[in-house]
Amino acid sequence: MLAQTSSSTNQRTPETETDSIRDAYFLPFDESKAKTDEGSSSSSDRLSVESFDPEKCLDPAIRYLDPPEGLRPHPIEKFQRCLSVRCKKFSRLIWRFVAVALLVGYSVYFGFAIAYSVEMATTLIVVTCLAVASAGYVFIRDHFGDKIYEKCFEPIETLIDRNWNCIKWLLYPLMMIGLILYLCLDVVREAIQLQSLTGIVVIMTFLYVTSRHPNRIYWRPVIWGFSIQIIMAILVLRWKYGYTAVKWLADVIQAFIEFGFVGEAAVFGDPFLIFHPFAFMGLPLLLYLGAVMSILYYFGLTQLVACKIAWLMQKTMGTTAIETLNAAANIFLDGMDTMLMLRSYLEKLTLSEFNCLMTGNHATVAGFVFALFVLFGAPPQHLLSAAVMSAPATIAICKLNYPETQVSITKEMEDVKLAKGDDVNAFEAAANGVQVAGKTVAAVGGCYIAFLSILAFLNATLSYVGARVGYPELSFEMICSYVMWPMAFIVGIEYDDCQEAAKLMGIKLFATEFLAYQELGNSEAAGRLSDRSTAIVTYAMCGFSSISTLAIAVGIWFSICPQRVKLMVSMMLRVFIEANLSCYVTACVAGVFYSEELMKKFDSNDPSPAQNLVSWILGLIPSYKELMSIGSS
Repeated sequence: MLAQTSSSTNQRTPETETDSIRDAYFLPFDESKAKTDEGSSSSSDRLSVESFDPEKCLDPAIRYLDPPEGLRPHPIEKFQRCLSVRCKKFSRLIWRFVAVALLVGYSVYFGFAIAYSVEMATTLIVVTCLAVASAGYVFIRDHFGDKIYEKCFEPIETLIDRNWNCIKWLLYPLMMIGLILYLCLDVVREAIQLQSLTGIVVIMTFLYVTSRHPNRIYWRPVIWGFSIQIIMAILVLRWKYGYTAVKWLADVIQAFIEFGFVGEAAVFGDPFLIFHPFAFMGLPLLLYLGAVMSILYYFGLTQLVACKIAWLMQKTMGTTAIETLNAAANIFLDGMDTMLMLRSYLEKLTLSEFNCLMTGNHATVAGFVFALFVLFGAPPQHLLSAAVMSAPATIAICKLNYPETQVSITKEMEDVKLAKGDDVNAFEAAANGVQVAGKTVAAVGGCYIAFLSILAFLNATLSYVGARVGYPELSFEMICSYVMWPMAFIVGIEYDDCQEAAKLMGIKLFATEFLAYQELGNSEAAGRLSDRSTAIVTYAMCGFSSISTLAIAVGIWFSICPQRVKLMVSMMLRVFIEANLSCYVTACVAGVFYSEELMKKFDSNDPSPAQNLVSWILGLIPSYKELMSIGSS
């Protein structure tokens, strides 16, 4: 908005002169605002501080000073305005030039990095391949997406929809026969794997018998939900490259998480980190990761990945947009953040969708708590796999136990518009993320203190009661080890480890997840659990589904959507059972496909023939030092 005088007169009044100077100083902000009002703003506007109007922060009583008489725009102001106009006029050309220069520079660096050492450049190669694939996908989607869909995918989709009633009677039996043959010929080698198969049958039977509307079950999301989970288990636990990819990703995440120790050491000092790792290492990590997750949400990366995963799940499972998007988002976000993202739709959900949303919030762990559980001793690759595998299983279990009987208003992804944060820039996003994570830290620390104290009192009381009849060893953990023993057995825990695993599952169920994972680390370090039992227990406990977490959830619903608190409380028992059974089904699937022999083989560093071939080809490329030596000679 350039300074303008009235079109009907050339006279300059003090008011117009003041407006002229004010517009000259706030030129970038007003122009950005004008573009936004015209509806021509893009997502990149959110990345700039110029999209924020500082005048909105001022008190209405504040006014601008009257300029001195005869004041004219300074030459620097004229230069700024001229430069701003030129930059906006050729902005696309400037950005293209910068992008090409950066691309050329990165390509040269990437080539030298690979020639120097392929092993050291593994992360660089993966990130580059993902970036190239994403850029190629966006280019094809924007330029040829409509034509490709119209010519290739739409006819196939129409054909499948038109003949689905016939296709499903052929597809589902073939899938079942193929799975049975694969299990019999390649997977099942030990009797202990049959325990996990039995667990799946028992849990599915229980869910069907206790279903809200057993005569209204829509079997497509149930079948496809478990099918996707089985496919994920095969990729992670039976395929070397899938296992290697997940383990590499878990190691990268763990290495990234460890940067949080730098800030902790600066505040608390290195010795104190060792003296009390939970208070000085674990809890502060949540602040660091809360800031990181908030920045990713600000830039839209979290929503983008969640939408792509939700799209794939929705196309196969036939579920509605909200319940699918919620399940996908819970892989990265905690229940509160997911509810904030979908806040405008919480009052519009059907009862089945509402049940699925609540169960999804409690059937997996949020990405930022990954650090704390790994710090306690949970195997990171299995924890990461469990968080992903639980998403489709949760929808399948919910649609089996609480089928849809109402018409949803959010059937397609196009019907849902994700809420975006109102942060000005990444710095504010990080600060807000730390604020939210601070509340989580307070809740986690408070629950930890309260439940440890209650547990100590309960154990002392049980020991007193037991001592009266000659059994002073009676404790809460011992009761859990007997109550949860059948469940630990059917999910696939080895017989000798069932009592220890049942104790951990009971602590997680009736106390808190954090205490359970800490005890898991202690049990693993003491050798009370085998590698197989440790992995399966990790899957079985991978969810925010303890009684304490559900109690905290009531307060969250009061603050975000108080109109639905009564409905939430009325469904709490069903959600509690469904969320935990979702974790147990994931553990059963992992128990079927887990093989210690394969895990040891996958962890070996012997290169494959394909890796040897790639190394030989890359060895033919001269390194940076060799090129420099040629130039100097």
